[in-house]
Amino acid sequence: MRIKSTVIFISLAMMGVIGLNGTAMASGFSIPPPLKFNAGPLGELNVQGVASAIGFAQTNPSAPGNGLNSKNFGAAISNGLIMINKSTGLVQFNLIAGAYNFPNLGQPFASASSAINDFTALPEAYISIVPSANFSISAGQLPTLLGYTGTLDFNRMNIEGGFPWTIQPSYSRGVQVNYSTGPVSASLSWNDGYFSNRYNVLSGLLTYTINSENALSFYAAGNLGHTGTVSDLSSLAFSKNGYVDSSLVYDNSDLFGLYYTYSGSNFTITPEVQYMYTPTNSAFGTTQSSYNISAMIHGAYYLNANWSIAGGVDYESASNGGEGSAATNGYFGYGPGSSALGLMITPTYTDDGYFIRDELSYVRLTNYTNGFGSNNSPDQIRDILETGFWF
Repeated sequence: MRIKSTVIFISLAMMGVIGLNGTAMASGFSIPPPLKFNAGPLGELNVQGVASAIGFAQTNPSAPGNGLNSKNFGAAISNGLIMINKSTGLVQFNLIAGAYNFPNLGQPFASASSAINDFTALPEAYISIVPSANFSISAGQLPTLLGYTGTLDFNRMNIEGGFPWTIQPSYSRGVQVNYSTGPVSASLSWNDGYFSNRYNVLSGLLTYTINSENALSFYAAGNLGHTGTVSDLSSLAFSKNGYVDSSLVYDNSDLFGLYYTYSGSNFTITPEVQYMYTPTNSAFGTTQSSYNISAMIHGAYYLNANWSIAGGVDYESASNGGEGSAATNGYFGYGPGSSALGLMITPTYTDDGYFIRDELSYVRLTNYTNGFGSNNSPDQIRDILETGFWF
């Protein structure tokens, strides 16, 4: 299964890319243009910063736990970032530095320091060689090609990442080739997957732009070898590889997804479906495969120049057995054979560089082993208020 799925994926990915930087991410709220200045030998640079914080209230917080995870009420830094990039000439680069956070639907809150510990204070840092308008090669610490939802919350319609995003990698280190011709664009990357520091993952993105308002994208990733050892797998399925504890189940799984995007003058909507397959693996002695299916439909309506409202419906379901399902408690932590339904609604106000938005979300579990909070509840309601400014 692993060889067959990888061959199919390579054939599709090589057919064609999604722009020179090869990334696809959800539309966030209105962002003012960056400052531009001449940096001498480096040429013209784009510089921008964002500072924001969140306050939250939630029912059934994770327990037992420490810090944000076990609180009904709390606050945290969501972004404290400086972004510098060069987008012209043969040699281009992109740098993002500072503090950031990954609010995630139905998952425990973590602090910005936790995200920095995982991906460093320089989450994006890569250089690109761009010999033509339709071809480029990038190398460094790159945002993932997989999925529609942006890793940083200001690249999202909603504050929280939905269910498909939960089991996608955020950043990977590697090399990426981008190519476009006519309505077809494709990116292919050799990288370390879930930041494992083992360079054995092939991932790709293929997009067909139907017209100015409609596009269809397919993405996939697979491990061409294996990551970790049997002893790693028996020790809570985590292995210390480089900077971050990387889930061996995710790293040794195949991921496939498809999303469609409609972007009109004042309305955008995207449905996405994703399938993760964890095959048998002789390196770990596993004899039973497992899988997870997740899907979402997210949309945003722009009322006027200042106000918009976004919403989303998410669903996921894990298989009842197999190494991946058991080792990850059902991929999402709710237990093998579990499923979840999530709802989000997010009104947003922006005024030049200032923004404020509030998100109300609800998650309901079915057939779960591990629920929310100390009472093992099937429900969680959460409200997040985020405010900040661009500079």
